Amino acid sequence: MKRLWRWIGNPWLQLALNAVIVTISELFLKMGARATAPLAQSWAWTGISGLASPWTWLGIVFIILSLLTWLYVLRHVPLSIAFPLSNAPHILVPLVSWIFLGETISGRRWCGIAVVLAGLIVIAKPLARIEEKL
Repeated sequence: MKRLWRWIGNPWLQLALNAVIVTISELFLKMGARATAPLAQSWAWTGISGLASPWTWLGIVFIILSLLTWLYVLRHVPLSIAFPLSNAPHILVPLVSWIFLGETISGRRWCGIAVVLAGLIVIAKPLARIEEKL
């Protein structure tokens, strides 16, 4: 059991898990917004009609989970290291939107995703060495 907790409690795993949880929350929030779009137009500008969808509530649960994982990461990893690596959802959300929601990704957006991915790789490489020293 202790070994399992060491694995689950690994802050780097939690950082990756946070990126996945944020991505899932965005997917659920979009599904909730889409499902409630035809509802009461008088309050539509507030977004409050989105609360009528169970997808939105599931998205909120995942936002809370992402907060918990992020706070755990911040207890163990310096913010200057964790924050740049937390940008993985900028890659994952468009990909998930394309795969599951059928949204299109323009060539310019693909280039942006490639730039963000390259940035994450450039940042992560030296951070791996820093982490070894921590």
